[in-house]
Amino acid sequence: MEQKSVANVATFSVVRDILLEGENVTIAVKGQSMLPFFTSGSTVTLRPIAEADFRLYNVVFADAGDHFVIHRIIALEGDRVTLLGDGNIYGTETMPRSRVYGIVDCSAVHLFFAKLWVKLRPLRRFPLAIFRRVTPK
Repeated sequence: MEQKSVANVATFSVVRDILLEGENVTIAVKGQSMLPFFTSGSTVTLRPIAEADFRLYNVVFADAGDHFVIHRIIALEGDRVTLLGDGNIYGTETMPRSRVYGIVDCSAVHLFFAKLWVKLRPLRRFPLAIFRRVTPK
């Protein structure tokens, strides 16, 4: 079977539209921005986000302006949400809640370790260097 690549913006625009219709979407993760929790090639199921889902450490699907991301909530201020990929040390995205369309339901254990990982942000460059070398891109 032949594989085809489609631009992320086109693909994720369709994902956004499906979520807005109230349906779940399962997609394959590509890249290393969510290491160590999600590796390239792993799949996640997104469901439409509800107001109660806007909580620290949840993983959400959002429109960051010029691209879509699946990143973790690290700050909430009024109508604004700030996201950061677990595999990133810098490079947050801040946007209105209205541009967040889906959520990945994560276990309590996942969220516990994610909270620790976020708090280790200044030090996580060291384990990330190892994760980036041993996981697929």
